[in-house]
Amino acid sequence: MDDPELLAEVGRVVASAIATARQENGRLAGVATAEWWATSDDVKLAGILVLGMAWCVHDPERAVRQRLREMSGDLSDGHDWTAASRRPSHAELTKRRAEPGPRPPGCRG
Repeated sequence: MDDPELLAEVGRVVASAIATARQENGRLAGVATAEWWATSDDVKLAGILVLGMAWCVHDPERAVRQRLREMSGDLSDGHDWTAASRRPSHAELTKRRAEPGPRPPGCRG
């Protein structure tokens, strides 16, 4: 997450929910465990909020998108676009092949 103020607020809200859940249950239960199913909604919510905060800190899909952007830039930076622009295109090469050129000396035709 790129917004430190939002991350701080999420941390504050999650910390408050965790404190409430620990007062009630003594500790947090892992989400979807047998203990989690048997706890109150406040304890369940605190566990879910911990996962939500982890997603805010590191969303795998966001990380993949960022890496793909970086790789795209790396590929683009690694290519000599000026030299590539001087190369004839496939259409230009096809056109050139269709045009008769000068005959080499000694060639009959």
